[in-house]
Amino acid sequence: MSDNVKNFNHHLWYTESEGIITIGINDDGLADITEINSVDLPPEQEKVDADLAFGSIETDDGTLDLFSPIEGTIIEVNSQVLDDPSIIMEDPYEEGWLVRIEADGEIEDVEEDDEDDDLDEDDEEEESDEDDEK
Repeated sequence: MSDNVKNFNHHLWYTESEGIITIGINDDGLADITEINSVDLPPEQEKVDADLAFGSIETDDGTLDLFSPIEGTIIEVNSQVLDDPSIIMEDPYEEGWLVRIEADGEIEDVEEDDEDDDLDEDDEEEESDEDDEK
């Protein structure tokens, strides 16, 4: 695994090289998965937004939504993982990458705060719901 891999959105990683962002599933994302059933990725040349899911992975543990850390255009889809999703489990940081995106701008540092790792997603959603009710 390269030193410039950064984690984001709890279960994803990305690398950036000359404005090209490569995205995949990180070890945390794979921790509770025993099997990946299918991968749904957008076609090349599709625009993606940093706040909207662009695809998903169907697993034995449910659906994992896929996000980009930046707005941009899909320039390459890893057809190997579409044909054989087990590659993601076997080699998530090399052969198991998902998409490459040409960034529309500079990527902000979205490295996750270590303190947030103590909360699971359900706790965060409950806190968010409570805040909305105030």
